Amino acid sequence: MLLGRWRKLIIKIRNVVAPLILNANDLAKALSYSNPALLERYRRDYPNNQLSAEEALRELIKYLWLCEKHRQDCAAFPDNTALHFPCSMYPEMAEIDDMWHTFLLFTKAYQDFCHTYLGRFVHHLPKTPSDHITPEVFELELTRYLFYVYDCLGEETVKKWFKEE
Repeated sequence: MLLGRWRKLIIKIRNVVAPLILNANDLAKALSYSNPALLERYRRDYPNNQLSAEEALRELIKYLWLCEKHRQDCAAFPDNTALHFPCSMYPEMAEIDDMWHTFLLFTKAYQDFCHTYLGRFVHHLPKTPSDHITPEVFELELTRYLFYVYDCLGEETVKKWFKEE
């Protein structure tokens, strides 16, 4: 009898929560996004970047998906200290950030992308001087971030985002 109640509750929770949690299928759908005008603008504005426009868009989509997944994971598991880090752009990711800035110029397309593939608008929030943290906290947060990127997107993504010069 008790097991039956739990089973019904679990099914009810899954039906409510499951659509809100991003998964690999959602990432695959987002990666199918195409916007020729965006790609052309990136090529024009950043002709010397090493990432092609297509690569930069692909990595940006992965980053945006990861940030939304991280937000959802933090809400679902607030006590999990492995999730205690900001989902940030690091200097090594500058060319991905260039694509983000380009995408933001296409405000309607960006808004539509976010709502269609991520379920909500993802804001671009730059770091400010008041965001300063100690080197020890920076190292801990970066380590947690790298593990999360690795676990969610794999080794190749970590290498691409944090390639050594």
